[in-house]
Amino acid sequence: YKTMRRMPLLKKLLSQMGIEDERVRMEWVSASEGDHFAAIVDEMTEQVRKLGPFPRNGGGENG
Repeated sequence: YKTMRRMPLLKKLLSQMGIEDERVRMEWVSASEGDHFAAIVDEMTEQVRKLGPFPRNGGGENG
């Protein structure tokens, strides 16, 4: 619950640092949902590939 409430703050912070908030994702997955977990990992991997390399210097609003 606390993590779910903190995610918007984290995404805003990342954005201010010049890091795409799409690089962070929260999912609820049970230990018995191996196929679902694998699908999430595949989706996230594809998402990050589309975003390209991680920005080294950030930039963002302040820098």
